[in-house]
Amino acid sequence: MALNGALLRMALFFASAVAALAQSVRGVTDAAAIAAAEFPMHEVPMNKHSDLAIASIIAAVAVPVLALGVMFWLKEKAWWGACYLIGGLIFLAWLLFAIIAM
Repeated sequence: MALNGALLRMALFFASAVAALAQSVRGVTDAAAIAAAEFPMHEVPMNKHSDLAIASIIAAVAVPVLALGVMFWLKEKAWWGACYLIGGLIFLAWLLFAIIAM
């Protein structure tokens, strides 16, 4: 039992020695990376699709609100509401993939 404790202490000692010796090598790769770096970009390219960003922000707000409205509306229909919701989602997925396949 004492042998296991001694082996563990030796393994921890060697692991910390390797970690301490590796500290001096760490800055060498950083200097090489800085020397090989290209010049920074001076102009920021213009995004031609900035309307998509506005549409995505509107969709991020509108879709959850519409989804909650549909769920509250279908909640009054009990089990038929669940059937309509699942069937409607499957139909919309089918319609989307049918349009994509055209």
